Amino acid sequence: MEMTQVRKAIEEGNVKFGNAVRKGDGAAIAALYTEDATLLPPDSDAIKGRAGIEAFWMGGLRMGIKEAVLTTVDVSGAADLAYEIGRFALKVQPGGKEVIEQKGKYVVVWKKAPDQVWKLHVDIWNSGPAVTKGS
Repeated sequence: MEMTQVRKAIEEGNVKFGNAVRKGDGAAIAALYTEDATLLPPDSDAIKGRAGIEAFWMGGLRMGIKEAVLTTVDVSGAADLAYEIGRFALKVQPGGKEVIEQKGKYVVVWKKAPDQVWKLHVDIWNSGPAVTKGS
């Protein structure tokens, strides 16, 4: 497995994720995950399966997530599994209030699906340090 090609496929998946967030399309976000994927959001129980993952992201979109930028830091793996370490930046605008920016880090285990498309299989993230205005 050529890591350069895998990294390119993962980065393309991240762009699709960001585009789906900007469109407010929870189904398109969920389609980027394997059918039996596991989502491990902070301060929450694990969510297993694409239907639950779609419901989670739809909830986030309704709460005001407007933009997600995912930046790959490192990729490694073998055969049909790869892991990605990255950084995220979210823009959230709850109920028409001021836009809040949230940054953090994540690890995703990617799995090559039977259709040869790399999909998110295990997704865990957490926030970076709190940023106060003026600092």
